[in-house]
Amino acid sequence: MTDAKDYGFLPCKGGVENASALNEAVKNGGDIVIKTPGIYDIGNTVYLKSGTHLYFSEGVTLRRIEDENGDNGNLFVNVGAFTGEYDEDISITGLHLITNGVQSTPAEAGGTKTVTGLRGHIAFLYIKNVKLCGIKLTDLSEKDYAIQISDFYNAVVESCHIEGLKDGVHFGPGKDFAVRNCTFRTADDAIALNCFDYSVSNPNCGDIENGIIENCIDLKGEAIYPFFIRILVGGWTQWKQGMTVYHSDAVVHNGRLYRVVMRPDNEAYTSVTPPTHEEGFAEYDGIRWVRTHKGYREDELPLTASCRNITVRNIVFMQPRNIQILIYSAYDEYVRSYHRGYPVPEVKNIVFENLQMLCDCKRVLEINTKTDPIIFRNCNLNGSSIMQYQNPQMAPYAESIIITE
Repeated sequence: MTDAKDYGFLPCKGGVENASALNEAVKNGGDIVIKTPGIYDIGNTVYLKSGTHLYFSEGVTLRRIEDENGDNGNLFVNVGAFTGEYDEDISITGLHLITNGVQSTPAEAGGTKTVTGLRGHIAFLYIKNVKLCGIKLTDLSEKDYAIQISDFYNAVVESCHIEGLKDGVHFGPGKDFAVRNCTFRTADDAIALNCFDYSVSNPNCGDIENGIIENCIDLKGEAIYPFFIRILVGGWTQWKQGMTVYHSDAVVHNGRLYRVVMRPDNEAYTSVTPPTHEEGFAEYDGIRWVRTHKGYREDELPLTASCRNITVRNIVFMQPRNIQILIYSAYDEYVRSYHRGYPVPEVKNIVFENLQMLCDCKRVLEINTKTDPIIFRNCNLNGSSIMQYQNPQMAPYAESIIITE
């Protein structure tokens, strides 16, 4: 096991020095421990590759500071996020992080260290077998998520405590995940299962499958919205000449998926020229497009984004949110996640077990998209209701069946 202090990573050093030292320590992967107690300023991104395991001992705290040029990235990110190639077997254990108000500089705003839509302080894109354990973060600002994982296979988040203004754990598409034994106090979503999201909030879109969320507590705080769990689904279609697009719309052309990155102002744009660039941003007909799903073959591109096979159990709700769980397809100035004529996403096999409502709450669940039967088993909902309504953009579909056991 390597001690990061041997590379000069120390509480007495400056943020640039510490970032450089920790990057050197993780350069070859392996087990890296940070044992010397104290507050470590860190002023740049740390890039993790396959086979890297970081262990932070008791008494060690990392404190983000602004990049000296004002160009901030994620704090931790895997190298494959930028290449489209999967990294494997990465873990972070025991990290206590002070964000200190530092947030990433988005690529769409000129940031050179970020992938559009990848906004986690701890961020993974194109990752297999990632484990985050014992993360503590209590000062989330209003833009960046604590943990973000997208395009994954086998992701585990456990024994974490997250507080602040933005999402605690934010998933994009992937398979096989667990969030367990965590506590949250967030003004935004404690856990987001966002198969589809704003073009600047998810790097990619697609299905989220085979997950369990268990033994978690949503602690009482000041804010009462939005949700403990948000499930946001969507769909898209092939690009067509003359089609109307809006901010965050997605299209497929020539085996690539592109999204509109404009302003959230409900303005409609007519697309005459198809997006064709291989990566990053390009403008056609006054429309700014970003290429997503880097590394995907044409036959791997999805056409819908939905959730399947998710179990939520042993959850204690203490935060009096208006709605605890939302399953929906959005249609507003930020994202129109479904348009008539597109393939219809359907949420399947969602089970809630032993939910305990220890606060006043209008609705435990709200649905405005197509689902198969949803099961509630052994739940104490304290009189909170379930509401569902039709998504007017979809053809009429049958009301969701709610089964209580």
